[in-house]
Amino acid sequence: MAFPTHVLVSPLNWGLGHATRCIPVIRYFLQQGSKVSLASDGNALQLLKDEFPDLHSLELNSSQVTYSTSGFFFYLNLMLQGDGLKKRAQKDEVLIEDYIDKHGVDLLISDHRFGAFSENIKSVIISHQLQFKAGLFSFGSSYLNAKYLNRYDEVWVPDTDTLPNLSGILSQSHWVNVPVKEIGVLSRFSNLSLEKDIDYLAVISGPEPLRTHFEKKLIEAFSTLRSKKCILVRGVYDRSELEDLPHLNFYNHLKSEDLNQLICRAKLVICRSGYSSVMDMACLGKSVFFVPTPHQGEQEYLAKRLENQRTAPFSAQKRFKTTALENIELYSGFNSKEMHRFPLPGFRQTLED
Repeated sequence: MAFPTHVLVSPLNWGLGHATRCIPVIRYFLQQGSKVSLASDGNALQLLKDEFPDLHSLELNSSQVTYSTSGFFFYLNLMLQGDGLKKRAQKDEVLIEDYIDKHGVDLLISDHRFGAFSENIKSVIISHQLQFKAGLFSFGSSYLNAKYLNRYDEVWVPDTDTLPNLSGILSQSHWVNVPVKEIGVLSRFSNLSLEKDIDYLAVISGPEPLRTHFEKKLIEAFSTLRSKKCILVRGVYDRSELEDLPHLNFYNHLKSEDLNQLICRAKLVICRSGYSSVMDMACLGKSVFFVPTPHQGEQEYLAKRLENQRTAPFSAQKRFKTTALENIELYSGFNSKEMHRFPLPGFRQTLED
């Protein structure tokens, strides 16, 4: 096939990670001369529209879910919403097919958004999570996940092609039987040589009410650190701005360029251990303290794995205290030179074969 002339990129709107890691993919295809359009909903779509205001976009049905704050009911609640999510995904498929037909799309890239699928053109899905860490629900959710992944022509795993990789066993599954390709680590950020004048930078996002609980805990903790320069990026679009303190600044959200600068200025970054955040921190070679979203087995697995490798420490959200940040020197931090970024050599050729 010829190199794609019109690419439709469609990330899931669960937190912002799926959207942010699509940014380097979008940039790549634009640089190659392809037309790119966007398809998503909510904050994910808004983030991409802010980054690429000139690109045409299609608003899909809401992919948001309601989360429980308790462990067992966290996964049970998600499963009970499965029928509603499936119906919304089916509606999205109709919208996607209509858009493809009207606008001449010849490559569809979904980022774990199962409603972004077409039988009429090449459809690929970006996913690092071929199996789930979900306690008692791991087997069932992993099997169902593989069933949906197998509809696509290819699964693109955003990870390095060397060992040790970043995703560990998450990107392994004997149930996925379509081609699985590592495409390189995805990050919208670049290394900048800037003065390290921020002591603690916290960057948060993710599902409510867990995001708000973490934000309140961080504000309470940072408020006592008057000798430290602290910044909190809240990861919200629809909230009133918070008033800055002499040593603590707040941002609701930032464009990639501005957030890139803050991260490179920070001595220590505090963030979720979502896979997109892990990729960003790895590519920038940062010292990081991870706080997994409660009850999200994927994030807990990644945080524990990185601590066992002595790369970065972590804490459960309910036990988070700033005193734990004092032990950061016992960990190596990430080595950006070990990260093979997207696109890996030969990537373009795979699209032309």
